[in-house]
Amino acid sequence: MVPSVIAPQSLLSADERAAIAEIEATTSILQLVTRLTGMRFAGIAKFTDVEWVVCSVYDPSGMGINANDVLDLETTLCSEFCVNPTALFIPQVSKSGRFAVRPVVKQFDIESYAGAPIFLPDGRLYGALCALDSRAMLFEDPNLPETLSLFARLIGCIFYANLSVSEQ
Repeated sequence: MVPSVIAPQSLLSADERAAIAEIEATTSILQLVTRLTGMRFAGIAKFTDVEWVVCSVYDPSGMGINANDVLDLETTLCSEFCVNPTALFIPQVSKSGRFAVRPVVKQFDIESYAGAPIFLPDGRLYGALCALDSRAMLFEDPNLPETLSLFARLIGCIFYANLSVSEQ
């Protein structure tokens, strides 16, 4: 008698399959962001009214920001997207007065920042895609803001699709 083989997808719920796809997709995007920017950290954060909640990170350098960490939104560089929702690049944070004084800069030794707001397809600001490094960076690629924004849009679509699945 030949044992029957159960298709792997039948063992996983729709929520579980969506979560796995989300993790694989976002991890790949974060790795691409570090390659494109030359930075050693990339992360995705969700915003609440007052908090910056880390959803996912790619941190081979051990910067110390982990998934599920929560910071006061106003202390972060990403909070700029609540006021001006366009890609932001700061090649040398220490030379930028208004950004250099943010508590998160000293806490995590941030010297360079690249980020883009994440919007859900329905237009809601969800959070941010960001890259960080303790080294100053030159952002020479003129396509980098658009590329980072496209990745942020893709992440917004992935999250929105998975929110829709979990709400069913």
